[in-house]
Amino acid sequence: MTSRRDFLKTLTLTAFALPMNMQWDFTKSKVDGMIFPAEDDPAYWKKIRKMFPMPEGKAFFNTGTLGAQPTVVLESTIAHMRKVVTNIAEWDYKGDDWISGYQPFTDLRTKAGRLINAAAEEIALTENATMAMNTIAHGLDLDENAEVLMTDREHSGGRSGWLVREKRFGIKVTPLPLPNPCRDPEQIIDLFLKAITPRTRVIAISHMITGTGSILPVKAICVEAKKRDIFTVLDGAQCLGQIPLDVKDIGCDAYFSSLHKWMLAPPGTGLLYVRKERIADIWTTFAGGQWDNHEDEGYRLTQRGTGNLSLLVGVNAALDFHFRIGPDRIYRRIKFLGDYLREGLRKIPNVEIQTSPHPNMCAGITVYNLKGCEPGKIMDELWRRKKIRIRGVRQSTHIYNSLDEIDATLEVVRDMAAIH
Repeated sequence: MTSRRDFLKTLTLTAFALPMNMQWDFTKSKVDGMIFPAEDDPAYWKKIRKMFPMPEGKAFFNTGTLGAQPTVVLESTIAHMRKVVTNIAEWDYKGDDWISGYQPFTDLRTKAGRLINAAAEEIALTENATMAMNTIAHGLDLDENAEVLMTDREHSGGRSGWLVREKRFGIKVTPLPLPNPCRDPEQIIDLFLKAITPRTRVIAISHMITGTGSILPVKAICVEAKKRDIFTVLDGAQCLGQIPLDVKDIGCDAYFSSLHKWMLAPPGTGLLYVRKERIADIWTTFAGGQWDNHEDEGYRLTQRGTGNLSLLVGVNAALDFHFRIGPDRIYRRIKFLGDYLREGLRKIPNVEIQTSPHPNMCAGITVYNLKGCEPGKIMDELWRRKKIRIRGVRQSTHIYNSLDEIDATLEVVRDMAAIH
């Protein structure tokens, strides 16, 4: 005899899953019809800059908070929103989907997986990095004696879920103090090896520290964690789209990121990876109709009820834009601009740089200030004199930035250093 529980489970996986067959086509986007400059064009990056709707004469260096969307991403998102609002009466549950939340979006998850060398079944779509982090923090089975090791530099979105669990269920969260700046990978690895205890069950750390821009040696840390059967989850909010990523090579159990920063996608979009050997172990905290679907674990962790499909259309365009230029080319450009900024800052007296000086531990984020200078004063002066926007003491370089804008930054900082 079929039990009530079995009946309800069957109902969930059939009747409520009907919209699965009506998916937006994420194999194409407006990027397909765009003309990009030739790779050997000496004005290549100036022409790429024209693909962004930001007006000339204003420079944006706060990608670490929110990336500037290319025109194609903005137009793709708005076009779909307009379609939904204008033609909603034509929606007969056949053909295109008009909302997200009830479909696996396998094509889009496959495309996103290319960024980090992961399969669609290991990828879940989230609203942001914080949502992804909470999925792991509240979905992983841990007893009350378990210790979660993190750093004292974690973003609130990367640590708060663990702190709630500590307060509610009694696990122990241990923040490991990091030096500022981080000198070299060996220094950081040694700190972690000394901090691990027999109680440590999880290492939850940033791949790149958002407040300093320093890249941690996460591969080596994951190797040591695996020897001790410790679950590793990495906060990659500042990494996806900024530096090369291969989660299989890193060897982490889980990795999460926002897409609205360095990937230049609309706000309200993120990604969670959990390796296939561990993803079934993660409970679905935000339970939707697919909460018990173990045929596609990534879909299970994606499905949370009605969402905005227009944002995912924008994600699709952002991914295509990224792949069309070429990930490696983007990463090299970001690093080149970041190195150029740091090299110039080091020549200015009284400049203090908090980002790691090690070449393998820095990329597009630079955190700096002048001795004795009020935090935020450089930011205000850069905007007043040059219409250059940074955030506080953090300056993030991306492909829409230029050497001229960095030279203008250095000019202002030099002038300020002369009077401090």
